[in-house]
Amino acid sequence: MDILFTQYWDVLPGKFDEYSDFVTRHYMPMAQRLGIKLLGGYYVAVGEGPRIVVVATVDESDRLREILATEEYRTASGKLMTLICNYASKLWVSSGKVREGPYKIQTGAWKFNQYYNVVPGKEEDHYRWVKEECIPGMETLGVPITQGWRLVIGSGPRLLAECTARTLETVARCIDSSEFRRLVRTLKKDYATDYASRILAPTGRIEIPTMLGEMMKGF
Repeated sequence: MDILFTQYWDVLPGKFDEYSDFVTRHYMPMAQRLGIKLLGGYYVAVGEGPRIVVVATVDESDRLREILATEEYRTASGKLMTLICNYASKLWVSSGKVREGPYKIQTGAWKFNQYYNVVPGKEEDHYRWVKEECIPGMETLGVPITQGWRLVIGSGPRLLAECTARTLETVARCIDSSEFRRLVRTLKKDYATDYASRILAPTGRIEIPTMLGEMMKGF
């Protein structure tokens, strides 16, 4: 089972050029080589920071621990820390409520992520509501829930509903609709606490080079 590994940070003032060169030339290739499958880089366009989000998968949590313990990763991570601040990381597993299967690279995809905790004792009712109302409703609004995640390591709300759209305008139309407001009111009133959301803009820094590399393997 794939584990979702998300990292968050801000770039230190005056360090962006050095940061950009290091991440592109060293950090990303190192992570891929060690078995961290980088799938996307995002900038938090709307919502709380840190502003940069890096999304990756690993085969399982024991494998990730082995990778993080290597000298190569520790050295690269140490260098990264001299260029960034407000670092955090989280591990997620599929909630099994939306879909199963490998998590794939998506080029040019905007993300609308919703985070929350389920009210104790409401788990089954929440699942039924998500299946019968929330998933079809978000699909109709053009910002479908493409994956559900459960937080296993890290701080913050324990559930993540990951929604995907092709443009920011699609996300904006969705969240400005009466149907979306109805869904969120129901979620907050009946099933959830600690609700928060973010709109993530794709940077292309990770997914485009990765996909081009995969394409060039056949040549």
